[in-house]
Amino acid sequence: MIDSRIEKIITECDKHLKRINSACLKMSLFMPLDATKYQQLSEDQIEHIDQFLFRFAKLQDAMGEKLFILLLEFLKEENPKNKPFIDILNRLEQLSLLEDKNDWLELRKIRNNISHQYEDEPQQAAEALNSIYVSKIILEKIYTSLKASYRERNAIL
Repeated sequence: MIDSRIEKIITECDKHLKRINSACLKMSLFMPLDATKYQQLSEDQIEHIDQFLFRFAKLQDAMGEKLFILLLEFLKEENPKNKPFIDILNRLEQLSLLEDKNDWLELRKIRNNISHQYEDEPQQAAEALNSIYVSKIILEKIYTSLKASYRERNAIL
């Protein structure tokens, strides 16, 4: 039962990551941004950025709200749903499922920053977009590592 729920979330996360990578490839043609380039973005470029930001947020949400908890349930951890999020991150780090919880916390900070800066002031928006664009590598690394750890542990059990 837990395996099928985890596989469903992995499928969802894979879809988000595929779309992030597609948007990233298109964005690579105009990244990084500065205030001038930001103000001159075409509608197509804005759509690529929007797709990237939307999928980045969806992947983070799927991981943080579902995958992390399901992995702890899979490992027979006690009541992961009832634990504060920082405790979930700490436990994932203790179990070596998360290399460094601070990476995740930084990703959340960057994501929150973009929601406050996006489209307000060109220089700040450009810097926020540049920051989240390069942090995609960290999000992808965390996800692929969690997925590999789950598959490896599931094969053993």
